[in-house]
Amino acid sequence: MSAATARDDSSRREAYETLESGQILFFPALPFDLPAEDQEFLRGIHQTGSTHHKNIAYRPLADKVTGFDAASAANAEKLRSVMRTFSSAALGFLRSKLPRYMENCRVDYASFRPLEEEGRNLSFKKRNDLLHVDAFPTRPTGGDLILRTFVNIHPTRSRVWLTSDPFQPLAAQHAPAAGWPHTGAFDRIASLFNHRTPYDYFMLRFHDYLKANAEYQQNCPKYRWEFPPGSAWIVFTDIVPHAVLSGQYALEQTVIVSRHALLSPGRAPVEILKNLQVGAA
Repeated sequence: MSAATARDDSSRREAYETLESGQILFFPALPFDLPAEDQEFLRGIHQTGSTHHKNIAYRPLADKVTGFDAASAANAEKLRSVMRTFSSAALGFLRSKLPRYMENCRVDYASFRPLEEEGRNLSFKKRNDLLHVDAFPTRPTGGDLILRTFVNIHPTRSRVWLTSDPFQPLAAQHAPAAGWPHTGAFDRIASLFNHRTPYDYFMLRFHDYLKANAEYQQNCPKYRWEFPPGSAWIVFTDIVPHAVLSGQYALEQTVIVSRHALLSPGRAPVEILKNLQVGAA
C-alpha cells in the first residue's frame, strides 16, 4: 500500500468515525463544483405558496422537480437542469469520500430551501427550529440511516444550527417515555402490508415527541453551528438531533445508507433501540 493510499484510507475512516459518533463532517469550502451562475439562478427561484411543500424537491431517479412557482416552462427546465447538476455532483463526491456508505445506498431526494428559516410559518410537525431527529413519513428507512449533505449558497449570511447529544444517550433518556419498547398491535399488523416497520412508526413518533417536549427543548445540551457562505456539511440526521435557527438558500442531497455499511453497525438507531428493548425485557 502506498503512502498516499494509506492517507486516503485513514482520512475516510476518520470521516466514517466522525459521522457515526454523532458529529458533523464540515467542509469550509465547497468540496465539489457548483457553478456560480447556477447558484445565482437558484437564489431567484420562488417556492410555491402551497403548505404541502416544505421545500423545493428534486427526485434524481425520476428527474422531477416539485414545490416551486414556475414563471415559464424555460424556468422549470432550467431548475430541473440545475438541480440535476447539483445532485449528480453531490452524489459523485459522496461516492469518492464515503464509498462504503454509497455502495448499496438508496438515492433519495435533493432539495433547495429558498426561504429564510428564522420566523418561518410552518405547522408544528414541520418546524425546523425545534430540535429533532429525522424520520420520513412517506419514505420509511426500515432501520437504515438518513445521510444528508448540505450546502449554504447564500452570498453573505451563515446558516445557523443547533445540535444536541446523539441518538444513544438521547434514546436512553427519552425513548421509553416516547413509547419504546414498542408493542403497538396496529403498527405490527400495518407493517405486514407496507414497507414501514415498527421502527419507522416509532421514529415518526419520536420526531414529534422531541419537538413537543418543552423540557427537552429547553434543558438538553446544545451546540451552536454557523455554516458560512460556500461551506458544506454532512450528517446522519437520524443520529444527530438538530434544529435550524436561521439561514436562507441551502441545497441538500439525501441518501439512505444501509446500517450494515457502517464501520460500527451497533451505532445505528435501530440497533440502539433493540438493545434498549432487550434491557427492558
